[in-house]
Amino acid sequence: MKIFYQWEKWAYSHIVSNEISKFYGIQESDVFWCFSFQDMFDNAKKYNWIAVVPIENSYAGSIYENFNILSKGEFKIIWEYYLPISHCLLSTSFDMKTIKKVYSHYQALMQCENYLKTRNLQPEVFWDTAWSAKYIKEKNNNELACISSSLAWKIYGLNVLDKNINDQDGNTTRFFVVVPKDLELQNYSNNWKISILFKVKDVSAVLYKCLGAFATQNINLTKIESLSTKEKQFEYMFWLDFKSPKDKKQLDNVLQELSYFAKDINILWEY
Repeated sequence: MKIFYQWEKWAYSHIVSNEISKFYGIQESDVFWCFSFQDMFDNAKKYNWIAVVPIENSYAGSIYENFNILSKGEFKIIWEYYLPISHCLLSTSFDMKTIKKVYSHYQALMQCENYLKTRNLQPEVFWDTAWSAKYIKEKNNNELACISSSLAWKIYGLNVLDKNINDQDGNTTRFFVVVPKDLELQNYSNNWKISILFKVKDVSAVLYKCLGAFATQNINLTKIESLSTKEKQFEYMFWLDFKSPKDKKQLDNVLQELSYFAKDINILWEY
């Protein structure tokens, strides 16, 4: 068994992948990085292995590319993992006053937007947080810095100019651990949450009526996300996360009522 993640070694996805590998007894040499999210999913599907997927950040929001790939229904979610994020400002320079540009993944730059703006630092989008640290080390330019993890300065021998620079206290990224639908693998969690995807029918106040199915059964929604169907202009499907009811009959009742107002209902998995 192997694990795929997107981004360079010691990016946040790699940190999560290492934690997942410990649970499944997977060696570090069997944890592989991929150039893009699509490459990660393609490899996981081709070899029937695990993919570690960042899905949303508590400050910067959802990563829609991954929601859209998962919406195709080719993978199942077996675990969700929450990683506290504490960004550092790293450079070959020892002096904050020399810094003019800051490189990092666009999500990290968004999470530190106010920090950069108040210090008049120019954000530059790069492939990922760890790769930006590697780039800064290679450039060896005192006007350049990067936003990366606290581990990256050790790996790449950079100076820590500032710590915990994210705008939001408690900044956290939510990850999904996913596998191809046909792969049977132990689920770490206690199956307390369910994700579903559906399109709505052409009915007045239809989304209100869809959500009413959950209210009737006293089921708590934890997330709702609208995604383009990519089939017609401005046509959307809806991703819902909700707490798994103790009584499975409640779930049956929800799905039955939902079917009156929704179509193409797809249960992505219980995790």
